[in-house]
Amino acid sequence: MRKKFRKMAVSVLAGLLASSSLLGMAVHAEEHYDVYNYDRWEEAIPSQAGYLATRSVSGQDLGIGDFSEPSDIFRDAYNQFFIADSKNNRIVVTNSDLTESLLIMEEFTRKDGSKTTLKQPEGIYVAPETDLVYIADYGNSRVLVCDYDCNVEMEITKPQSDLFSQELTFMPQRVIADKAGNIYIVLGNITTGAAMFSSEGEFQGYYGANTVEATSAVIANYFWKLISTDEMRSRTSRTVPSGITSFDLDDEGFIYTCTQSTSQKKDTVKKLNPAGANLFAGLETSWGDMESVYDSNTNKNYQSMICDIEISDDGNINCLDLTSGRIFQYDKEGNLLFIFGSSSEQLGGFTEVTAVESIGNNVLVLDTRKNTVTIFEETDFGRIVHEATVLYNDGYYEEALDPWYQVLQYDGNYCRAFLGISAALLVKGDYAGSMKYAKLADSPYRYNRAFEGYRTEWLTEHIKGVTIVVILCIIAIIALRIYLKKHYKPNLEYDITRTDERKRQEEGE
Repeated sequence: MRKKFRKMAVSVLAGLLASSSLLGMAVHAEEHYDVYNYDRWEEAIPSQAGYLATRSVSGQDLGIGDFSEPSDIFRDAYNQFFIADSKNNRIVVTNSDLTESLLIMEEFTRKDGSKTTLKQPEGIYVAPETDLVYIADYGNSRVLVCDYDCNVEMEITKPQSDLFSQELTFMPQRVIADKAGNIYIVLGNITTGAAMFSSEGEFQGYYGANTVEATSAVIANYFWKLISTDEMRSRTSRTVPSGITSFDLDDEGFIYTCTQSTSQKKDTVKKLNPAGANLFAGLETSWGDMESVYDSNTNKNYQSMICDIEISDDGNINCLDLTSGRIFQYDKEGNLLFIFGSSSEQLGGFTEVTAVESIGNNVLVLDTRKNTVTIFEETDFGRIVHEATVLYNDGYYEEALDPWYQVLQYDGNYCRAFLGISAALLVKGDYAGSMKYAKLADSPYRYNRAFEGYRTEWLTEHIKGVTIVVILCIIAIIALRIYLKKHYKPNLEYDITRTDERKRQEEGE
């Protein structure tokens, strides 16, 4: 009851902070679906839209015929988009505005002059360092590496290695290459991480495998195997982690992976260093919806399944949710910024999402059933949030203060703004103000830091008065002790007489 009352009080206070600005402010972006975010208590609340769906692009719009189950989209260093048009067995290259087709990659020339074509390509990547195009050619069980003129540089097929089971089919679904030329491939039937190849195409092993979450069922299964016979173990199902679904690279060379699974909560999104260690292991971020969410458009409850991930130029993390058709955008520290998109037939809604990409202030989403690319443009609210976030994450807390106040004018319950303002006021030395906003954000860590500064400031300001009071207290205690010793001396003669009388009485008895 007390916690509920505290939430209510803080929400009312947060609303009052921005009420004067909100009274005359119109809604800045509207969508056909409910726009929401999460507060500090992980409860979904209405919010302003950070992105607005402006248009949808089909193959017909580009003059190349309909797309057929497109599966991936990627932006190269020249802001051209490469679309893996899977069932049409081609790669479509467009300009940055997606208004015209620049190239269709269908037929490729090997070094010996022979020709080859694609069969159900599912993944596409273009290395900015070399301009090499990497195609996960799923139907041909290979990764094709070529230049912009469709000249084949290399073909990667199933490795002849003891580390790779020869009973498995080579099923590449996603592919990327790091700055050193190492190639990472997501295989549809492998759960031990991404298959890693050298720049020459030699198999190196696996990278970034997920870990098994220690659920009660997994623990029980482990102890059962300890006491069971070999025959019983052979009939017991193995506990294996979910495989990587997709990945992306940031400008610093870190690899981000996502896992499309409702059963595995751990390792849903990872940030991997060159050694394969997950730098997000200590984050408490819930990737996607924090709990199952009811969608009024489809009359269903959804639990998030992150099917694709993309890192924007400013470091924001865009996670694509297969089940709800939503995009969850986080900053580079894993703090939730915006939620947009839905499952519907209208603009901004999707039937079956498969890939997400960004360019500048826009986010693009590929729908494999609608056969379209939907473009979301940043709203004024989104621009201010991004401006404040970049300044904050770069350590410019004071410079981010005014943008954070503007954010609250749009959305008086935007929790991220409370944290940003609290940090800025702490740097400025306004400890009381910092404590106020830390309390609104329900952040004990920031509140304690501000309180330490407030306490130190108070003691410094009142040190003379405190010192005088302490000295007076010490003098008073000393004076009291002297007074008591002087006026309340023990009567030793009386005590001795009383003792002697008591002894005589006891002897007489």
